[in-house]
Amino acid sequence: MFRHGSSDRRDRGSTAVEFALTLPIFIILFIGIIEFGWYFFVQHTLQYATREGMRLALVGRTLNDPGGNPMTREASIIQTIRDNASLAVNPASVLVSVYPVNANFTDPSGWETQQDAGDPGDYMRVRSRYVHAFFTPLIGGFFSGGGITIQAEGTYRNELFD
Repeated sequence: MFRHGSSDRRDRGSTAVEFALTLPIFIILFIGIIEFGWYFFVQHTLQYATREGMRLALVGRTLNDPGGNPMTREASIIQTIRDNASLAVNPASVLVSVYPVNANFTDPSGWETQQDAGDPGDYMRVRSRYVHAFFTPLIGGFFSGGGITIQAEGTYRNELFD
């Protein structure tokens, strides 16, 4: 004879245990996908912003400030990078360095604080840095300080502008 009640109760208990065991794994994977998706979006946006700043820099263009006054080349490059990065990050937290590279294309000492757009024909490098903080301590705990520095850079030669 088949008993209906006892079999259903055992199945319900095993289903609850299986759910309790798989739910944390699913939540960790879901959070990881969101965290790293946002990280890669920020990284891509910073690369795009740096590329746009380099385009402005290599032709020697400058921008105007909100008051209509012309900005320096260095300030124009930084403003372009920060404006293009503002979709994903706080623009004020993007550190930008613009400097001429050495003859062997290495970085000069003290490049972190340099902002020199160079002269026509100079080989230049633009480097943007941003410290990305993860939303959850679950992922951030794997990185010192709960975040990671994202860096984008490009090397170019200034056009022979006036």
